[in-house]
Amino acid sequence: MSTTARPTPADLRDAIKVAYKDLRRQGYFCRSNFWCCGTCACAAVPDDRAAKYVFYHRQDAQDIDRSGWCYLGWAGDGRAIADAMTRAGLAVEWDGSPQARILVRLP
Repeated sequence: MSTTARPTPADLRDAIKVAYKDLRRQGYFCRSNFWCCGTCACAAVPDDRAAKYVFYHRQDAQDIDRSGWCYLGWAGDGRAIADAMTRAGLAVEWDGSPQARILVRLP
């Protein structure tokens, strides 16, 4: 009988970091556990980076610990962000709308 280790919150965070490296090469401002909420995080994005960013905030980080999934706040090309997350090994749920946050989780 084989045993497979269950994914951990750290595994999700590590995969997001891998995707962030990819996105930074594309000019994105990327942050984890960034500020307390979406409103504060968006306000804290530097003005010169406001066109291309992706983050999860502290409330999202709590979701990682509780549920194993995370919503991302973002601006820029949502498809490029979703693709980077997929390349990093994450499952992505997003309706394609620029108003919708992107959900990521381990498959």
